Amino acid sequence: MNRFTDFLKYFYQKSQRLKLPFLVYPKGHGRKFSVSPAKMREFNNVRFHGPKRLACYNPFVNLYFNSRGQAVVCCRNQDTVLGTYPESNIKDIWFGTIADKLREHLLNNDFSMGCSYCQHQFETSRFYGLPSMHADYYASTKVKYPKIIELELSNTCNLQCVMCSGIVSSTIRKHREKLPPLENHYDEKFVEQLREFLPHAKEIKFYGGEPFLIDTYYQIWDELLKIKSKSKLHVVTNGTILNDKVRNYLGNLKFTITVSFDAMNKELFESIRVGANFENVKSHIEEYNVLLGGKGLSLSLTPMKTNCREVPIVIDYCNTLNATINLSFVENPSEMALWTMCSQDLKELELYYKSFNFKPYKGVNAEYNIKAYYQFVNQIATYQQANQKIEDEFFQKLKTEDEARKIVKLILSQAIKENIIFESDRTEIVNVINKIGSKLSNSQQHVYFGNLAALLENRGLELVNDLMTDGLDTNKLNDSLQRMSKMPDIYKHTYL
Repeated sequence: MNRFTDFLKYFYQKSQRLKLPFLVYPKGHGRKFSVSPAKMREFNNVRFHGPKRLACYNPFVNLYFNSRGQAVVCCRNQDTVLGTYPESNIKDIWFGTIADKLREHLLNNDFSMGCSYCQHQFETSRFYGLPSMHADYYASTKVKYPKIIELELSNTCNLQCVMCSGIVSSTIRKHREKLPPLENHYDEKFVEQLREFLPHAKEIKFYGGEPFLIDTYYQIWDELLKIKSKSKLHVVTNGTILNDKVRNYLGNLKFTITVSFDAMNKELFESIRVGANFENVKSHIEEYNVLLGGKGLSLSLTPMKTNCREVPIVIDYCNTLNATINLSFVENPSEMALWTMCSQDLKELELYYKSFNFKPYKGVNAEYNIKAYYQFVNQIATYQQANQKIEDEFFQKLKTEDEARKIVKLILSQAIKENIIFESDRTEIVNVINKIGSKLSNSQQHVYFGNLAALLENRGLELVNDLMTDGLDTNKLNDSLQRMSKMPDIYKHTYL
């Protein structure tokens, strides 16, 4: 049966491409952030539900409530708030003026109204996993009841994932951030108002926190059972919860499940998903797959500096389950994000990805995973090229080692003349500078001496005076100079 379904999916995708040459795209009317026709054609070549005139149909078919009570149209656009519950009711929010304004922007393929995430993905040609893709199936510009409802009603969560914050994890908020719990905006009246919308919804998605720990979701699932809903329900879970109550809902409603799963290595996985047990989560993934009948399972991996080499390994695992992969994009924390890696590391990562040998695979889901993987690899290549250019410009502005030593000599000589240091202090300072420099690679030395020169040019005698406040402390000097060999954050805000 799965092979026949795969054939139908494949045939449908190919037949939809016949529309491509005949589409006319919005001209944008001079809008700065409108998607170009060329980029739209590139996007349309990979859209699962066929080519479309618009880049995104979310404002017309999708309604999203976040844990702050805010209604938006997309998980990635939290800036354009359509309204806030309970100050506004659901109906007024969906049919309101802010929603209409956002629709007008997207009718022109204009990403300027809070859609910077998708703008970046379009610029780097990474289309798989775009939050607009899931709305394509219901593509329409007529404003009716939303076909898709997305709910992120609480941050209740049992994990402290390293890349997350207290906004999406109550445990992080309590233990790591030491903050009081988030206000609960959603009550029984919310569920009552939602009843009007539930029969019209074709898909309802449940996020967290951890959805299987959020009581309001169980109330909504009970309502869906009462109306014998045929809606497709989707849960994004950390995979730690699977009990008889959950099994009952999975057996009586039409669920699909995405499990956040960031590594096949136990130690690495548990260092990222703090509080989770690797064996338990993996066991739950495989039982979810059985409960779903071998279809409707996906894994979501968040590639970061720590786990970026796990990407193809997790995709291999996905393929064995006939599951699909979702490769998340990390904007922040920037120190964890791939786009802040130096060009040399990005190049090595790109070569590793391109040389990886996948196990034999078959099926539409596996083909999708491989295509999504290579779009991700191309994005890495784009970052590598951009960061190489940034680094070249940075290094060109840095002083050389010879220039830096002249500046050091000049500043220290002035410090002796003004009785800030003695000759013995100068000798000790130069020795520490030389000792650190001798242990660095060529590129590190360039950064080290360049940073040192820039700092001395900026602060000069003031810096030496601070250093000598309580007498020369060589340990303190050594620690300060060690930091000079590190690249500054030259990539920050480059892409986003």
